[in-house]
Amino acid sequence: MPQLSDPREFVQYVITAVNANPDLREPLLRALLTEEFLQMPVRLDDVSVRLDDVSVRLARVEDDVMTLKDDMGRVKGLVLEKDFADRATSWLNREFGFLRNRVVHGIAGVFQQHREEFLDAVADARGNGLVTSEQAQRLSDTDLIVQCRRFGDTEPTWVAVEIAARIDEDDINRALHSAEILRTVFNGAALPVVAGERIDPPDVERARQSGVTVISFAE
Repeated sequence: MPQLSDPREFVQYVITAVNANPDLREPLLRALLTEEFLQMPVRLDDVSVRLDDVSVRLARVEDDVMTLKDDMGRVKGLVLEKDFADRATSWLNREFGFLRNRVVHGIAGVFQQHREEFLDAVADARGNGLVTSEQAQRLSDTDLIVQCRRFGDTEPTWVAVEIAARIDEDDINRALHSAEILRTVFNGAALPVVAGERIDPPDVERARQSGVTVISFAE
């Protein structure tokens, strides 16, 4: 090695030697750096792995939260449907002047005899080609269907009710569609109704223009 009096010349000499002999780089680093510093790449890799694991766990938690929210939404929907079924007479009497009401389809408040009579009528309409299988399924998916009568009525009026915590355009359209199918099946009057806790002003207007009655549980 040449005699170098200037430290900067020595540093440059070392750099040139390392560039010419790459295998000198590791022993030089070990001489200059602490063992803790040299282990930093390994530790960073370990941190990266741990972060990936945390990300996976967080994703699972988010999925669990979404599943829980969906489950709670379904439970709340069932509670609202049962509440409406239990109070159908008062709700529908207030809105339409009905005096007698039978819930013939839904999760609650349905006597087996009424359910079977309704299902038989829909099945006959399907068998006679009056409605399609998709239309029959729409009735099956309707939250509540109520057979109603006013004083002196010789024929019932059918009411298709879609229930939601927050009523939206889809609920309005489903109620309309179900009421149309009921008119075909029973060759009689049918009314679309949406019921729930909240509805935005644009959907209130949409329901009004479509002839869909809105029943608010908040009232």
